[in-house]
Amino acid sequence: MDKKYGCVLLAGGRGRRMGGTNKAELVMNGQTFAVMIETELDQTGMPCYLSQGEYDQMIPEGWTKVKDLYRDSDGQYLGPAAGICSCLVQAEQDGLDGIFCVPCDAPFFEAGMIGKLQQFITDDTDAVCIRTSDGHIQTVFGWYSVRCIKPMVNALQTGNRKLLAILDQVNFKVIDAADAGISEYCFTNINRSEDYKKYCEGRLHIVIEGKKGAGKTTLIDRLISETNRRICGYRTRILETDAEGYRHVYMYPADKTDSTVPQEVGITRRKVISVNDQVFDDLGVKLLSDVNEDGVIVMDEIGYMETGAEHFCRKVIESFDGDIPVIAAIKVSEKEYRYLQLIKDHPKIYLLRLNEDNREEVNEEARRIMETWEDRGESR
Repeated sequence: MDKKYGCVLLAGGRGRRMGGTNKAELVMNGQTFAVMIETELDQTGMPCYLSQGEYDQMIPEGWTKVKDLYRDSDGQYLGPAAGICSCLVQAEQDGLDGIFCVPCDAPFFEAGMIGKLQQFITDDTDAVCIRTSDGHIQTVFGWYSVRCIKPMVNALQTGNRKLLAILDQVNFKVIDAADAGISEYCFTNINRSEDYKKYCEGRLHIVIEGKKGAGKTTLIDRLISETNRRICGYRTRILETDAEGYRHVYMYPADKTDSTVPQEVGITRRKVISVNDQVFDDLGVKLLSDVNEDGVIVMDEIGYMETGAEHFCRKVIESFDGDIPVIAAIKVSEKEYRYLQLIKDHPKIYLLRLNEDNREEVNEEARRIMETWEDRGESR
């Protein structure tokens, strides 16, 4: 018999280490943390719950709000254990067998993590959590069976609110992130003001992710037409299709006034047929190196074709490490490429996901980011 599971966004904390700020309402890339995580959880197709405590949150359509059932003698909330237990009670009433939990201060969470965690659940498992490379067991990102309700209630009623201590009383599995194939970036918690400044205020590069035909190149054209910065970097285009349907892809300077001759980087025909790594490593590196502080580096586009060009890939990452603004397009790929993931996980980028329905919203958000470039220039 198939088991039925749900998902929980834990948003019941007071945000003490954030000065009493409601962390779920912090903004990154133009969206609140809550909306970013809710969007990911909606992709699972599972019933979703919003665990609330100190702050009242907006409830997404189709979600269920769950208030903490358990408090101390002074009426104070008892932390994540109480939120998880309360949601387990609701989930059991709804006919579910367990829940996956995500805290509201983890904006880099990705829905794919749930499927990877699910493979470690067996019939006799009561809870599963991931251990990151620093040895920390990520209890608030875990899966919990409804069988955990009784030991959790008993613990909370006796003043024990430590999740690890409660989990010692059940059949609890700890899985290393590497063994589960889960990026540790998903577990990044932003629960202090200095963390928020590091990950949000320190971002200046624009990376536009979208499927073929979403309008990535058109958006880049709009953005660079509105800046006075010198255009640097590269563009790639299919400049030739031969009689047999093979499409020849060329790289050329992003600045149309540059007289550098375009060079072929590869051939495609539904899939990549061949790649000229040397063009990436020579011309590509040159175009990403010939930049000024008052410039903007265009990369249209970043994909999997160049993953074998070691020097080029390294130069791309170095560009994101720097303070000269970047506007880049990145392909959506069904396969996982570490190179592409390193870019999307980079702490200095705004990742804007583009589709046919949100083009104007993404354009406005990108323009807002571009306005900060001049402020940074004045402070340098």
